[in-house]
Amino acid sequence: MSAPFPQDSQPSPMDEWVRRLCEEEMPVFAQTIGEINKILGKEEYSSLALARVVLQDPSMTAKVLKLANSAFYNPGGTSISTISRAVVVLGFNAVQAICVTIAVIESLVKGKAKDRVMRELARSIHAASQARNIANIQRDQSSEEIFIAALLMNLGQMAFWCFSGPEGEKLDKSLTDSPQRDPSEVEREVLGFRLSSLTTALAEEWKLTGLVQEGLKGAASKDARGKLINLGHQIAIESEGGWSSPNMKKLAAEVGKLTGRATGEVGPMLETCACEAVTTARTMGAGVAARLIPVPNKNADAESSWDVGEVTSWANPDPLLQLKILRDITTTMMSKPDLGMILEMVLEGIHRGAGMDRTILALVAPGRAMVKAKHVLAPDRLRLLDRFWFELGKVPKSLFTNIMDGAEAVWVSDYQDPVLAPLLIGPVLDVVERARFFVAPVCYSGQTIGLFYADRHASGRELDIEAFETFKLFVHQANLGLDHVARLRVAATAAAATAPKPR
Repeated sequence: MSAPFPQDSQPSPMDEWVRRLCEEEMPVFAQTIGEINKILGKEEYSSLALARVVLQDPSMTAKVLKLANSAFYNPGGTSISTISRAVVVLGFNAVQAICVTIAVIESLVKGKAKDRVMRELARSIHAASQARNIANIQRDQSSEEIFIAALLMNLGQMAFWCFSGPEGEKLDKSLTDSPQRDPSEVEREVLGFRLSSLTTALAEEWKLTGLVQEGLKGAASKDARGKLINLGHQIAIESEGGWSSPNMKKLAAEVGKLTGRATGEVGPMLETCACEAVTTARTMGAGVAARLIPVPNKNADAESSWDVGEVTSWANPDPLLQLKILRDITTTMMSKPDLGMILEMVLEGIHRGAGMDRTILALVAPGRAMVKAKHVLAPDRLRLLDRFWFELGKVPKSLFTNIMDGAEAVWVSDYQDPVLAPLLIGPVLDVVERARFFVAPVCYSGQTIGLFYADRHASGRELDIEAFETFKLFVHQANLGLDHVARLRVAATAAAATAPKPR
């Protein structure tokens, strides 16, 4: 056995960097990756669980929907208005890749971005796009995993340069003064570790795909997919010296061997992929990095119509979005009636379409003794999931238990209202901080199974009659959908009962 680690020993420079990045500089990225990893750790990937991770962040929501409707991800042009439907149409892996990319970009662009950061980010997005494109031609079933691994292969470099401060200035000077030396050796000399080692340590800490490690091995990797990641990075690097260079032609020939295509056909394919990488970068909010990706005949000052710009923290009411989400709900009811999916889409419709700060779906627990928050879209999501619950059958009745016996939506705007005041009791009101709110029952097969709750308390914006009507419309759509699912199940049961028994 090895000797125990001395208690008074100091962490290594790299260990300190890992701690700093995880706890101080990139906590949002760490949280997003952590939640995705929890979903991936389950036996069955939950599209609804992934949708909830996306919906926690308005900026990520906007960017995912932009990409979901882009020609690359959605060549058929099917309009997608909700995150839940985006996961169904695009697939779990594609949305996962989009989420990881956005999380990386948002962490870096919010830091003190330097030229080296943007160059590394541009190169990584370009390399990831090239590697995925080649994988798709080879009919690789996990091309999105290759995209993520290629994107994250230089994560240590990007994170370091973004948050480096004086250490970065010192390393930058050493690299500039010694252009002929191996950069990794200069890094080790100045920092005490190589930045590629920081990538490895972060990959382990955040439980990133094992393909990152294979990509770092470069041509020495025994994994064909690891070599493909390295090839994507070689293409990204060499293209910066021009698309017609001898080295680029060699790489095109190598791609040709892998894909069975002629070199003359591969060249334009690689250039087209670079243009797609630019669109991806801009859509995800990395406009500066997008301008650094080399494409043929590029106008460096051109603006992209895909740029989503700044996204406000609070969703504003959007009548057009309401109609699109209602249409998506109807399409889902007709094509793939799933109770959970319908409820999730209604929750998203209320939250984004009506412009609410906190939106909650609470459902009756088994045994019908309690109603508890099941799905929450709010800044304080985890707190509400834990504390938004109430008992049924308890006396005196609160407004929430009363709602479970009724069929009408209620708008609480005045806690002194003589009709509502006697019902405005119970711990749930403390949990929602005595906000003004909307609440309405959810019914399935003639029985109330839960309720929808929504407010604008966090932003301090007023509720209005238009928001209330929108809220009621979406809850009505939920109840219609659940009724449709119930009738289908009754019909299926009846058909099974009358079907001839096999002899």
